[in-house]
Amino acid sequence: MGQIAFWSPVGGQAGITANMGAVATVISMEYMTTTLMSHTQWEKPTLESTFIRNKVISEGEINYSTAGIDALERLVRSNKLTPELVRDFTTPILANRLDLMTGTTKPDAELSESIPDVVNSIFYAAKQFYDVSLIDVGNGLDNSFTNAVLHNSDLIVVNLNQNQSVLEQFFNECESNEMIKDKEFVIVLGQYDRNSNCNLGHIKRTFKCNKPMYTIPHNTGYMDAINDRLVVEFFLKNKNIRPVNVNYHFMEDVRKCAKGILVASGIDTKTYSERGA
Repeated sequence: MGQIAFWSPVGGQAGITANMGAVATVISMEYMTTTLMSHTQWEKPTLESTFIRNKVISEGEINYSTAGIDALERLVRSNKLTPELVRDFTTPILANRLDLMTGTTKPDAELSESIPDVVNSIFYAAKQFYDVSLIDVGNGLDNSFTNAVLHNSDLIVVNLNQNQSVLEQFFNECESNEMIKDKEFVIVLGQYDRNSNCNLGHIKRTFKCNKPMYTIPHNTGYMDAINDRLVVEFFLKNKNIRPVNVNYHFMEDVRKCAKGILVASGIDTKTYSERGA
C-alpha cells in the first residue's frame, strides 16, 4: 500500500532508527495492518540490533546471504520475485503484524554498483504485499541507494531535532531540495524535550511551517529497551498505561505521530484501527 521513507538532512542527531522503530511498533500493535521495516544502511545496521536478539544472530538463525535485501536482489535478477515471496525472506518481529527485512551486507563500492538498480523492484513488490513499508534511509543525499528509495516513496518522514542551526538549514533549503520539494512529507522532532525554549510551537511560528509536525520525546525506558533489544516488550507493557505513568506522554506522542504518518500516506486509520479512532 504505502512506502514511507524515514530520512534526515543531518547525521547522528535526529534518531531516525529509534523514531522509526517506535512508529513501526505502535502501528503494528494498534492498527490491523501488515507492516514491514527495512533500511539502506550497510555499516552498523542498528535496526537489526534493535529488534533482533544477539542470540538469534549468533546461532545463525538469520543468514544474510539467504534473507533480506541480498537474497531478494537475486530473485529480482532472475525474474522470480513476486509480492508473496517477499515475506519468506523477512524476520518476523510481531506475529502476522510486523516483519523486518534485513539490509545488505555488501561493501560500499559493490553496493553502489549493484543495489540501486534493483532496490525499487524489491520495495515495489513489498508494497504490493504489505499495507505499510517503513524504510530507514539514513541521512543526506550522497547515497544512490538512499536516493532511489526516496524518489519512489509515497511519503518522506523528515527527522529533525531542536538544534536551531539544523532547523534553520533545513527550512532555508527546503524549497530548493530536489528530493523533497515535490514530495509529500511530514516532520518528526526526535529526542524531543518539551521544556526547551525551542519547542514545537516556537518552531512552527519561527519557520512558518505548514507541514504536519510531530514529536517523539526522549524517554529513558525506550532507550533502555533499544539497548536491551526489548522494544516490542516495552510498547506492549505500556500500551494501556494511565496518565500518571512516567511513560504516558511518550506513548501518546508516538501514537499521534504514527497516526499522522498513516494519514499522510493515504491510509484510512479508522478502517484499520483497533482502538476505534
